[in-house]
Amino acid sequence: MKLKNVFLLVLVLFSFNNFAQSNKDLKDIKYRRSSLHTILIESENFPKKEAVIKAYYSAPFPDKYDNHNIGEKSFDPKKFGAAKDDASEKEMMDVVANYLKTNKIANKMVAKWFNRKANGTFDIDLISERGLLSASFTDVKTAAASAEGKALLQTAGLELLNNTFVVVSKMKFYENEPVARAAKVAAYAAADKISVAMLRNKAVAVADKAYDVAKEGYSVWTTSFLYKLKWDDVTSNTFYQDYWLSDAKEPNAAAKKKNFDTTDLFQLEFIGSESATSLVTFSLSEKRTENQIIDLAVTRNVDNVYAKLQKKYDVFKTKVPLYSASPLSAKIGMKEGLEGGEKFEVLEANMDPKTGIIEYKKKGTIKVDKNNIWDNRYNAGLLDEDNKGAKKELEATLFEGGGKFYSGMLIRQIN
Repeated sequence: MKLKNVFLLVLVLFSFNNFAQSNKDLKDIKYRRSSLHTILIESENFPKKEAVIKAYYSAPFPDKYDNHNIGEKSFDPKKFGAAKDDASEKEMMDVVANYLKTNKIANKMVAKWFNRKANGTFDIDLISERGLLSASFTDVKTAAASAEGKALLQTAGLELLNNTFVVVSKMKFYENEPVARAAKVAAYAAADKISVAMLRNKAVAVADKAYDVAKEGYSVWTTSFLYKLKWDDVTSNTFYQDYWLSDAKEPNAAAKKKNFDTTDLFQLEFIGSESATSLVTFSLSEKRTENQIIDLAVTRNVDNVYAKLQKKYDVFKTKVPLYSASPLSAKIGMKEGLEGGEKFEVLEANMDPKTGIIEYKKKGTIKVDKNNIWDNRYNAGLLDEDNKGAKKELEATLFEGGGKFYSGMLIRQIN
């Protein structure tokens, strides 16, 4: 039997077995997820910077993506064109673009995908793992050895390399007190213009109360820039033809290695940006330490940015398997920004028997039940007031809607 036919048969059997699993096995279900690498812009000094940076790095990696860490986790913007600390978003976009190009981050993302070694050779172990391919396909070590082997790798790359992202984030911690004080001064000035003493005194009292509430703690600001690895037919074909190296002893191995290191073929295209802010108020709870509060605020702030990026940009939206069909549920919740009423399309995976390419066909639409949203936020329950409207006993969010749905089908949010 030809290699291609064996590969297609493996995919069919895998898909059948995966989607036929019972609910109790769904926690282990595998599906082709997008891959993500995150980078932090090393901003200027600000209050609690060390604690903020530590919280950022220790935060759980977004669990709806495969971690595509290439080692470079942060950079100094001043080395890439930032003239000042408080650069505008447009100026910072130019700085980020310069950093990505100068450091050939796109090349490193591709090298990660193909397990590139120091001698310039590649393999397909990671492609096989994330492409949900069997060991029999992993045994195909030399993609350039046959047209079929190359075609299979190109097929696997459609959902993998073409859904690889980089998110570059800038964080800032602002003290609330100076802002609150300025607001109080402005309120006092307005109150002084009131001629009626009783009303003037009341306005001053309101200003004092607002100040007392607003002065506590800090505000966390996060702005994130989203980029996507460009992987089209031209890029793919050029890579396999000109840069693929399976044996360091090949006659032109040194040239191929050098060409890959220096090429500008691989690109990261800018998708968009989003910002989020969180209030850090230390006086809210005596049971939390300052570092716990910073850790909580930073992690949730970053989660909020990702949720906004996913809602705004279709290409960044994740697919999630239905956890159960009765009741209809999925393992997403408040961390992903669900508030109730959001609509999701239900998708069924279908493989083209001729090409082996998996396509997702829409089978219906479901809606988040606003009364049954799972609170899966980081450290949920640390504060009682954090959980208003959440069902603590839930282990997944419930949905409204009917249809012949079954656990393992994938859902994706729609506008």
